Amino acid sequence: MMKNDLFRFFAVSFFCLAMLFPCGCGILIAEDEGDDEEGGDSGAVAHSHGKFTVERENLTMPDGVKLAVSYWMPAAAKTGSKLPVFFELNGYRKDDLCYLSWDYPVGAYFARHGYVVAKVDLRGTGDSGGALPEAEYSEEELSDCVEIIRQLSQKRWSNGKVGMYGLSWGAFNSLMVARRKPPALKAILIAHVSDDLYYQDVHFIDGVMHTDVWEAMIDTYNALPDTRTRALTPEFFSNRFDRPPWHYKWKEKNSDGPFWRKESARFHPPVEIPVYVIGGLLDGYRDTVVRLLDSPNKQIKADIGPWNHSWPDTGVPGPNYEWRKKALRWWDHWLKGTGNGIMDEPRFMVFVRDAVPPSEDLKSTPGEWRCGNWPIGGIKGRQFYPGENRKLLASAPGEAKPCSLVYKAGSGTSVHGWWGETSGDMAFDDESSMVFDSEPLKETVEIIGIPKVNLAVSADAPLFQWSVRLEDVWPDGTVSLVSGTLINPADRESRLKASPMVPGEKIKIAGEIHFTTWKFRPNHKIRLSICNAQFPMAWPTPCKGSTKLYPGAGTCVELPVVEKNTLTASCDLPKPEPEEWPPDASYSEENEGKSSHIDYKPETGQAVYSCGINQKMTIRDTLYHMQEKNVWKVSDQDPAHATYEAATNYAIQSPDRELRLVVKFRMASDEKNFNLTTVRQLFEDKELIREKKWEKSIPRGNH
Repeated sequence: MMKNDLFRFFAVSFFCLAMLFPCGCGILIAEDEGDDEEGGDSGAVAHSHGKFTVERENLTMPDGVKLAVSYWMPAAAKTGSKLPVFFELNGYRKDDLCYLSWDYPVGAYFARHGYVVAKVDLRGTGDSGGALPEAEYSEEELSDCVEIIRQLSQKRWSNGKVGMYGLSWGAFNSLMVARRKPPALKAILIAHVSDDLYYQDVHFIDGVMHTDVWEAMIDTYNALPDTRTRALTPEFFSNRFDRPPWHYKWKEKNSDGPFWRKESARFHPPVEIPVYVIGGLLDGYRDTVVRLLDSPNKQIKADIGPWNHSWPDTGVPGPNYEWRKKALRWWDHWLKGTGNGIMDEPRFMVFVRDAVPPSEDLKSTPGEWRCGNWPIGGIKGRQFYPGENRKLLASAPGEAKPCSLVYKAGSGTSVHGWWGETSGDMAFDDESSMVFDSEPLKETVEIIGIPKVNLAVSADAPLFQWSVRLEDVWPDGTVSLVSGTLINPADRESRLKASPMVPGEKIKIAGEIHFTTWKFRPNHKIRLSICNAQFPMAWPTPCKGSTKLYPGAGTCVELPVVEKNTLTASCDLPKPEPEEWPPDASYSEENEGKSSHIDYKPETGQAVYSCGINQKMTIRDTLYHMQEKNVWKVSDQDPAHATYEAATNYAIQSPDRELRLVVKFRMASDEKNFNLTTVRQLFEDKELIREKKWEKSIPRGNH
């Protein structure tokens, strides 16, 4: 499997493993368990500069549950110095799954520069005690974070100032905890974060049902025993293995409402503490960056680069920079009180992409970095209108015959799993879409921002969805994806009050195409591609049929066109520095050919999309082997009966024992319901120790 294939299909699901490569560095982690503040054991670091130790301890919560924490502890903490600390909490198991790639490079770097870095296992996961919460971002999780901040601020080595950081999960809960205003929390640094858990997470993309490989992955990890003893005790079974899979709750909550909005920052007063937020043009959460910048909080800095769901020093595609060096200045200012002028510098940095040929293995993106303040000046909305003969016009057409499209549920596979990652030539998907092309451009059209789309449509069934893609047609006919969005027409009046369509009734729908930058070059064409399927990103709607698009003044796309560049190209971009890896661990990835397989035959209407991983890592004397296979199927002739099946096989092999967890997940739809089945099996030395099965039928609602 190519590294970029792994990023493309598993950037959300397996980012803890995606960047693992065998590499030695010279850090030893403690083997013995500590308890609370004074009881931690440590492994010494033998480097000539910035010496530190890595120590395992516990933090006891008010209800008595002990949460496992690892500290990257600068040597100065042992000599009485008072140091700042920042931490991350998530459910990705700090002592095995995220040990190599996720925690060491961050912890080692900042510990060498005088920071205590803490990584905490979510309760009921990793080596932490307690029961697994009902879902991520629970009240238990966020209350624990507030208590962790209090305790970290009072440690004997702490200067009383605490930060939170994280990518994805750790970014989500950092933003949520910041709203709670714990006194010792002085700033956060977050990457790839969503402030809207229904529309912009991996469960319902743009309000449309989605099945993500991350859901199967996390429900596997949640059923594993603790990372230290891996004891199969009654408490393990009741607190972890027998706990219901999280994806059942997500699928049950298949409309927007209090469950999703309770902790979604978009629907609450703005965060008041300083925020440094990082996004990616190939990440599904990038719109949050813009919304944070739009808030009244002027202590927000933001970078948006060309990469996917990764840190800026390793994200694909490049160019990359050393985010940790920039982060040091952020933390120095807010946690050490250093007057380094960082808040006097431009608030916003963005990578403006030049026209990028379609490629699923893009290593580096042509374009340039620009810096400036927010909001960006010199940008003006320019409308383009679908018209007759599939033309995209600069002015609204008069009355025109509506354009019809037959629904093909299996189309749209070139975009893959979400609005991000590199994609190939979109021409194949466009054959199943309504496409509208501008005339060949006479001059460059540059855009920075969130394009807006308004459509007048009708359908011959109450359940359909629309996919809208903004594309670049090259002179040779190849087509690059610029960005896109899904639109659920049931949300057209209110996301909180669904309004099913009436067959044959003309309605207006609107959406925001996800934040993007692009230069449409001379002789290229701007394309608007509209269809009713985006498989497998969007779960197929159940009814065969067709839809109509009505050209006119009410149907258009508005592009954020740069009429005058007000951003400077002189940005401070430190070069990436080598990652630091532990010498007692290694990683390998079995090469099974392509990580994905797409088989869509328009002539038969059968679509099959599959992807998988086969990864191994060794930590000290234990081998970890993760295998997963995901398969989505649908037929254009019977879109109601779509299926998703995942099989995960996670083995932990130590010198005297082997544990293997096998989980099979199936979601199958019919005309009225989503039917879910999950089976967990736990084996010890090839003997089946326990099996647990869940089955549930959930009404489709407006999906």
